[in-house]
Amino acid sequence: MTAQPASIAYPAAGDYYKAVQAPARAFTVPKLQAAEFVWDSLGPTLARGSSAVVFQAAVDGKPQALRCYIRNDASSRDRYSALDAYLATRDLSPYVSGTTWLDGAIQVNRVTWPVLTMEWIDGRTLNEYVDFLVTNSNAAALATLAARWRELVALLQGSEFAHGDLQHGNVMVDQEGRLRLVDFDGVWIPQLAGHSPPTEFGHPNYQHPLVRVWDRWLDTFSALVIYLSLVALAKDPGLWLALYNSKNLLFAKTDFFPPFKTEAWKQLAAMGDPQVDELARRLQECCDPGWVSDKSLEMTLDQQAVTPARKPIPVEQRWWEKKPAAGSGPAPVAGPPGSAGSPGSAGSPGSAGSPEAAGSPSRPSWPRGTPAGGPQAPPAAAAFSPPSSVAAASPAAGSSGAPSSGAPSSGAGSSGTPPSGALPSAAAATAAAQAVTARIAAGSLPAPPPLSAPLGAAGTGPMPQLSQTMAPPGSTIWWTAPGSGAPRGPSRPVPHGSVPPPPQRYAPPGPVPPAPQGYAPLGPVPPGPGAPLPGPAAPAPPARTAKPQAGLVTGAIALALGILLLIIGAASHVAIIVIGGLAAGAWGMWRLVTGAGKNTKPPGQT
Repeated sequence: MTAQPASIAYPAAGDYYKAVQAPARAFTVPKLQAAEFVWDSLGPTLARGSSAVVFQAAVDGKPQALRCYIRNDASSRDRYSALDAYLATRDLSPYVSGTTWLDGAIQVNRVTWPVLTMEWIDGRTLNEYVDFLVTNSNAAALATLAARWRELVALLQGSEFAHGDLQHGNVMVDQEGRLRLVDFDGVWIPQLAGHSPPTEFGHPNYQHPLVRVWDRWLDTFSALVIYLSLVALAKDPGLWLALYNSKNLLFAKTDFFPPFKTEAWKQLAAMGDPQVDELARRLQECCDPGWVSDKSLEMTLDQQAVTPARKPIPVEQRWWEKKPAAGSGPAPVAGPPGSAGSPGSAGSPGSAGSPEAAGSPSRPSWPRGTPAGGPQAPPAAAAFSPPSSVAAASPAAGSSGAPSSGAPSSGAGSSGTPPSGALPSAAAATAAAQAVTARIAAGSLPAPPPLSAPLGAAGTGPMPQLSQTMAPPGSTIWWTAPGSGAPRGPSRPVPHGSVPPPPQRYAPPGPVPPAPQGYAPLGPVPPGPGAPLPGPAAPAPPARTAKPQAGLVTGAIALALGILLLIIGAASHVAIIVIGGLAAGAWGMWRLVTGAGKNTKPPGQT
């Protein structure tokens, strides 16, 4: 056996699938040779991703996940060695578990390949768990899940940890209701700051559509996408059926481009919830093509609490059409993140003391006001803010030079200083929000169905409120239902994200027969039973005359002819006559069977 050359292609998932069926022969590490893999009715269970395939096995009596790579650029020993060294000094358990990289641990196609082992998590992915909660109409658990997600992101970003691919498939909920992260191929930690960025760019339904900078704040955009989705679902679980497609929570990559008129934005706007409106506005700001993530999720959401409210920008004026104000000076040169005049600093668009606030925008900026005609939304920090213990433990301002969410940047001038009463009120609002969030996050989350549970128990079946009962066939035929010709009134508007009500029909005075449960045509239909209309009596239908059943006669003649030909052919030993007799007899029998007098009357007539 030899180590893999740099130029050779990695094995496919099917190659690994065949190899692990004989672990004693495939693996080179003794503990993996004695591993007991979990099988289903077809073979070893596996989960396949874009860069690796994962198997479940018992290694030394402990459930482990064995990750076998199918791409040579997915990760390396150096990255996971740096991650192990980082986790040895940071307490991120149980959210981030340790891993072990084993070089040349499995032999496939006469070449050895690396294997990554990690703890096996008995739980469900985030989308499966949300589906489980929505199916059970557990809005309180969805709110708790949103609060815990925000706490987790604050802890990770305060610990200088960026996952790099936060999405529904890489976030799990275990049997104790705890959030767990998996797949650390694209992780950023201080030990990897000087390395080249990974080739993984994250799930497109959760990443910024244009800009991606591999640094400490890499997860801010995707964390906001997940947080907004969970908050909205906690307020209206009906959004799940309208927007979920098994590859997202609520948003798709096409939703991150202006003018934000896709179905997802329409559904959120129709909710009319101030907190959802504010979070949606924040996400739209982050979709700006020039936006660069240079702060944490907390600082992004708390920015409104420390900056004065600005005049709303008209709806018809988009960011790409906004003209500089009269008398504006030349655009300043953009500095590095965190410096004055750079995005996210005291001179960034939308912050106090920025050129935009002074009347001289440096570039076309994103609309940061509320929609025209809509109510002013409260700050996003008014709900689901992390508890003060988590926020205090996050060294967000000290290690990266980024400004703290509770104070203005050191680069702000006199124009960037909030009024004297702004900071106390913002601090009081944040403290009150932290208390509310601590109470929400302290709620219990139900354990997800284990992986051995059937799909129906996992919440992947139809929602109970949408289950339909089939009506009897007779009541679904529109022309036999009484009262089907009654005119219909105008339809009522249906709120987005909810189950539409049944159509309302016009009800004339007096008793009305029940409406049909099936399809009702839009065109004219015969009137229902009632008093007969005046007019001449309808002529009686002509009496039916008996018709000879020609099919039976023809079939009998053909069958008799076929028998005669068979006798003649057998006597004269002529094969062609025998074949003709068989064909004629078979056709005659078919005519006798099919022409036996089927009832050709319309259904319902006697």
